[in-house]
Amino acid sequence: MMKGIKLTLLFLLISATAFSQNSGFLNLKYEENYTPTYDEVIEMYQKLDTHHENARLFEKGLTDCGKPLHLFVMNSEPEFDVEAIRNQGKSVLLINNGIHPGEPAGIDASLQFADDILRNNEGMAQILDNTVIIIIPVYSIGGHLNRSAYNRSGQTTPYETGFRGNYANLDLNRDFTKCDSENARSFHKIFSEWEPDIFLDTHTTNGSDHQYSITLVPPPPTLFPPVMKKFLRNTFLPMLYTEMNSREYELIPYVNYFYHDPKQGIAMSQEGPRYSSGFASMFHTIGMMTENEIYKPYADRVKSCYQFIQVLAEYTSENSKNIQELRAEGIRESMAMKEFPVAYKLDSTQFQTIEFKGYEAVDEQISPVTGLPRFGYDKSQPYTAQIKYLNTWVPTETVPVPEFYVLPQSYREVIERLNLLNIQYSRLQNDTVLEVTVDYIDEITSPAQPYNGHFYHNKVETRSEVQKIKYYRGDLVIPTRQEKIKYLLEMFEPKAEDSFFRWNFFDNILDQREYFSSYGFEENALKYLEEHPEFKAEFLKAREQNPELARNHRAQLAWIYNNSEWKEKTWKRYPVGRIFQ
Repeated sequence: MMKGIKLTLLFLLISATAFSQNSGFLNLKYEENYTPTYDEVIEMYQKLDTHHENARLFEKGLTDCGKPLHLFVMNSEPEFDVEAIRNQGKSVLLINNGIHPGEPAGIDASLQFADDILRNNEGMAQILDNTVIIIIPVYSIGGHLNRSAYNRSGQTTPYETGFRGNYANLDLNRDFTKCDSENARSFHKIFSEWEPDIFLDTHTTNGSDHQYSITLVPPPPTLFPPVMKKFLRNTFLPMLYTEMNSREYELIPYVNYFYHDPKQGIAMSQEGPRYSSGFASMFHTIGMMTENEIYKPYADRVKSCYQFIQVLAEYTSENSKNIQELRAEGIRESMAMKEFPVAYKLDSTQFQTIEFKGYEAVDEQISPVTGLPRFGYDKSQPYTAQIKYLNTWVPTETVPVPEFYVLPQSYREVIERLNLLNIQYSRLQNDTVLEVTVDYIDEITSPAQPYNGHFYHNKVETRSEVQKIKYYRGDLVIPTRQEKIKYLLEMFEPKAEDSFFRWNFFDNILDQREYFSSYGFEENALKYLEEHPEFKAEFLKAREQNPELARNHRAQLAWIYNNSEWKEKTWKRYPVGRIFQ
């Protein structure tokens, strides 16, 4: 019996030693072109939760397929209360994976990273001294469960992946502002609760073919206030590229085409608030997306994503206090701004020169499938060249920043989204008349087919008027100069790229509720002309100058109707009022 006990103890000792030296606690198989199923992902995080007291897996609301959205939290100690963590002065790094489940490199990389940091591989646990790392294991759970070898057609490995759309067939990386999905609602709650300082969303691209396994859609400096813009341009982004390029996997900006051939130059992407990184920027969170290159071996995609996460986490920890101070100063600058940009363009005259390792682009490459010429890359002709990187976006239109927005209480879907993000507002205590500035929608265009479930207004032209409008007890008065000022401006200014108006939340104003009949309006029209001689003179002049109007009875009545008090003031009047004083 004693001999058996000794053998058991020896086995446990050997196992413990092997565990401390092996490649990990989890059984990841990305080297074999296998990415875990949803159940396997959650089981692995549960395993880490059970094994490490300073890690916890939470359920944070639902997703469209009815399954919970999980959040994995890693701290240097078993403290998981957000307020307590903030009081300790720690920064927060949020990593989101599987928003497009056919792009799973970040899922594997985050699991490997969590495993390594929790078992203190090569001293990595010290990262948690100053930074709490929170990970969404899989964001589009419905998409991840829709697993097939025939998803993501341009990708040969891993052998099976999830589907781009979620259970409601939404592209979740177009849903952050309109927030149609349960996934987005749960994400909003996480984001509002944790207020991350740094945010990373992991992706894979099937765009340009080149020599890199990983590219970066960076946080666009133009979207941030001056102090953060300077930090991003001069410190943060150069650090990411320099540090990545000093290790195994080099990093370049995402190859956003500006010219047909990347050798001629590429451009910085500026993702709007509908996208994850653009959404983060509204809250002064430094948000970015990695884009692994689909044509590279899956193991390299996972390892390069892992390397980026490690670089990002190390820098966040080492500069935790500075990052938090910069964000606080940036928020103060935003709260004091007088004008807000609602449109941008890429400045083609401003660029920097960067090194780019690509393959020669060939316009007349013969397709092995069709036998016909097609565009492609000749991997037998690699090159290293200095290319232009156009990295400056400039505002093309601004709007004045009001002190308050007034929102009628009838827009419950909008209010629900404000509440998810803990936006501050008060409600009118009595019916009252307020003098506000309102916009009229003069022109809009929308696609013939829906885009991610909406008929997004891609062109919006407005004009403003000052009016006295009656509001009712319970209507919302929203101060703009609060910490989430950028969110309010992005969402309530109708011409902003991803405003509530563009996403159809206020389309009811585009319908005319009152109307006139040619017979019924005749008596009132005659009476109005008799009582308003100056108006009558304008009417007669318009009829003289327009022969078609003069010949059309209905058109003349319409002219009177649409140019007098008969026309309803609420038609095409954007319902959100602005108060500037």
